[in-house]
Amino acid sequence: LSSLSNMRNRSLLQASHASTICYIVILLSWGVNSSLCLIINRNPRFHRRRATLVHSSSVSDGTHEDHYEALSEPVENSRRTFVKNGLITLSAAITAGPSFSASARGLVRFPCEKALLNTYHFMRAGSSLLEIEDVLSTNPLFLTNREAALSDKGEDEVRRACRLLKEAGIAPSIVRYSLAASSIDTANIVGAEFNIGRDRLVPEFNYMDPRAIGGWDFSPKNSTEEAVWAMDTDEAGPSGTGGRPPPNEDGTPAETLSDQVVRLTNLLSVLETLYSGDEILLVFPDGTGPALLSCLIGGIPLNKVHELNFQSGEIRQNVDYSSVNAIATSLPPPYYSEIIQRGRRELRQLRDNPDEDRNVKDLKFEEERAVVEAQRKERQELKEREERQHELERRQKLDDERRIKEEQRKERQIQAQKR
Repeated sequence: LSSLSNMRNRSLLQASHASTICYIVILLSWGVNSSLCLIINRNPRFHRRRATLVHSSSVSDGTHEDHYEALSEPVENSRRTFVKNGLITLSAAITAGPSFSASARGLVRFPCEKALLNTYHFMRAGSSLLEIEDVLSTNPLFLTNREAALSDKGEDEVRRACRLLKEAGIAPSIVRYSLAASSIDTANIVGAEFNIGRDRLVPEFNYMDPRAIGGWDFSPKNSTEEAVWAMDTDEAGPSGTGGRPPPNEDGTPAETLSDQVVRLTNLLSVLETLYSGDEILLVFPDGTGPALLSCLIGGIPLNKVHELNFQSGEIRQNVDYSSVNAIATSLPPPYYSEIIQRGRRELRQLRDNPDEDRNVKDLKFEEERAVVEAQRKERQELKEREERQHELERRQKLDDERRIKEEQRKERQIQAQKR
């Protein structure tokens, strides 16, 4: 049905172009004829010649005077009449044109109640090494680091998602993936499973980046993510403009949901412009990105985005207006309200202690530094004990030598007295 609709739209578009060209040709030919008539009728020599011919060929009953007067009178055409007639004809041509307008491709407007040109499947990359370590990393500069690569658990999740696609009879023709290390690894596995060529594995450089959380970047993933969910639920609003994380000094942006909406809008507009009739699989590095794009397509308020959050390795097929609203109409699971309640407590603690260092990387570095410092002190103490022991032994040895020498001296003195 989608292919037939696309063919119908292309046929209508071609018919519209052909009709427009015909109207232009008619207008041009009409303009040339009108111009010639205007030039001829305003040429005195032409009038005199016509008058002479009519005069010589007329009968002698005086009718030649009437012909002469009729031909010598200025014709109705003038510059003003010419312009007026041209405008009237142009208006008639426009109003008599085709009753439909060609729809522009690629200009995506949300919600997408009309069918999109492509079929979309959304997927979250498998669990990364940082996620296994409970680290939430959103700085776009560090997404490609191999410390955020796909873990063994993540590989199993991706292969399970591929099996689900195969069971559903879906074979992606395009795989668009984020440049995050986990997304790259996920896309490579998908390409191998479905024998997709490298020209169809297309990286997306920034439109699929996760939402950056500023000063909370590299914090413990589970607790910080719950705080962000609670902030979006209570403060983001339907358009996602509220709820901004604190700024950071390392260059990590502090973004709202609406900032990520700009990227996702550009992403879908580009895909709708580049492709038509394709099965496109989008591989996101986080769970909020695909959920947010789903909300935009289905017209769901953005402060409910986390109710549609994707789990690691999760895939949703045939994402469109109907499928999104079918998911959104169901009530959120019971554990979701528990997550929001815990997140509110965590958010309150984060805001009450803004100077508290929560960067897992920095905390780990401090722990490692403390361990190294403790080891250094232990080695120093051991060295000092050894030095003290050596000093005691040296002094003991000197005392023994003095004592022996003193005894020998006394013995020699006694022998000398005896002699």
